[in-house]
Amino acid sequence: MNLSLEVWVQAVSNALALGLLYILMASGLALIFSIMNILQFAHGEIFMMGAYAAYYITKIFGLNIFISIIPSMLMTGLFGLFLERFVFRPVRGKLLNSMVISTGLSLILSGVAVVGFGLYERSLPRIAIGSFNIGDVAIPKDRCIAVIFSFISFLFLFYFLKRTKYGQAIVASAQDHEAALLRGINPNLMSSIAMTLGCSLAAIGGVLAGSIFMVDPFMGGTAITKGLIIIVIGGKGSLLGTVIGGLFLGMIDGVFSVVFNPTISALAPLILVIMVLLFKPQGLFGHALERLN
Repeated sequence: MNLSLEVWVQAVSNALALGLLYILMASGLALIFSIMNILQFAHGEIFMMGAYAAYYITKIFGLNIFISIIPSMLMTGLFGLFLERFVFRPVRGKLLNSMVISTGLSLILSGVAVVGFGLYERSLPRIAIGSFNIGDVAIPKDRCIAVIFSFISFLFLFYFLKRTKYGQAIVASAQDHEAALLRGINPNLMSSIAMTLGCSLAAIGGVLAGSIFMVDPFMGGTAITKGLIIIVIGGKGSLLGTVIGGLFLGMIDGVFSVVFNPTISALAPLILVIMVLLFKPQGLFGHALERLN
């Protein structure tokens, strides 16, 4: 297949944008999984809620798309705090119970979104319009800005976990729950922070994805699938694994669909997950946040 340089550049820029959006989604999901030992299948609906929150904020108040990210993060973060306290805290550490509850919550939230927002797609204001032209190659501005914004958001997460007191407490809790308790670390507080932070990251990803693509009640389904695939590939709670898994998945979605065809692009991540589960079920980079140290 003889593809032009412009097609290759656009495919790679799409792949990077998708990969970093997947990383934001998977980072929050992995953080919740590591601290609470629950699989939050409704995390995709949090992603969707963040996008809808930004949509109505921009429509009602006329705010810039970037400014709308802040109240969207606050709203989803508070909702996540509510979920942690009243829904998931009673089943913390009970994987099967949390899976059943989060699956039901996912169906409820998507159903509420259909009733409240309708089935048709909505469009957020574009992050940017036009392209950066380098010679004969055009790189979409919205992809570039989404890559930069997502990367900065991930750096803030990394800094929080590495350099702040509460971030290091979260890392300690993920590494060894019993030892963290002996050091006086409050598990309820760590769970609340992890859920709030995870939902806020999902909101950022939802807003950026909604601006580049479209917003609809079922956009969270694809997002949670990608997030779970990344966790399986990278390993439970490994930020390094999350980054590599997200970028790899973005490349598959962005480049494989151009070089090969959409069918191969859709099947490749599933085949990879099966291979990882068969030969390295803990993921490529371990299973705990100790990889940060």
